[in-house]
Amino acid sequence: MPEPITREPQTPLAPAITTITVSLRPPQRPAAPEEAVIPPRPDGLYPLPATTGECGDIWAEIRRGTRPLDPHRAYLKHLVAEALGQGLFYTAEVRPHIIGLLGDLLTEEMRTRNNERMRTEGGVIGMEIYYARDLLNKERERHEIRQAHDRVRPQVGQALGTLVWTDGKRATGCEVTAVDGYALTVRFRRGRSTYDCHCDARTIEAAQSRTREHAAGRLPRGERLLAH
Repeated sequence: MPEPITREPQTPLAPAITTITVSLRPPQRPAAPEEAVIPPRPDGLYPLPATTGECGDIWAEIRRGTRPLDPHRAYLKHLVAEALGQGLFYTAEVRPHIIGLLGDLLTEEMRTRNNERMRTEGGVIGMEIYYARDLLNKERERHEIRQAHDRVRPQVGQALGTLVWTDGKRATGCEVTAVDGYALTVRFRRGRSTYDCHCDARTIEAAQSRTREHAAGRLPRGERLLAH
């Protein structure tokens, strides 16, 4: 967490206001994204780099959009999405499953290829699978952010009232103070301190849901059932 920024009081009697930039969205277990197009199985051997470093550079270009997804990596991405959709989750499950499906697209040497010095578990092909999964997760995340943004429709000055964040504490006077594409800033108060939360619309939806749950939990049982 960055260092707090304390604003000096405007008058000798005015309290200082501490502003801390925080992220309040909890980490989530990755889900399998939906693949709209099934790429065909490519011809020829997989264009496997010599090192994991080269592998990372290729996928970084793909993520930035400066390099197109070649047929082999598009097929690999599809296989990873299918594996996640089937319920495979851990690397120890996903990696051998994908390598088996790649079949003759890999030689025996390619299956075990690794760096000469800084060896990596799973080797180069393991990193290819990792980066394909990472790309899928980022695409899923962008899709979720867009959907939440469309539902919340955040605007500067939008009052969100009192919300309960991930730490279970109430924040009052929540208000959207900045909208930059899908990046939002929500300002709120706790006691005499003011905080800025840099987040996206998913954070707001989660806080609103948590606030409703906390409110329902304080009702008598009969009223709580009616609230649902």
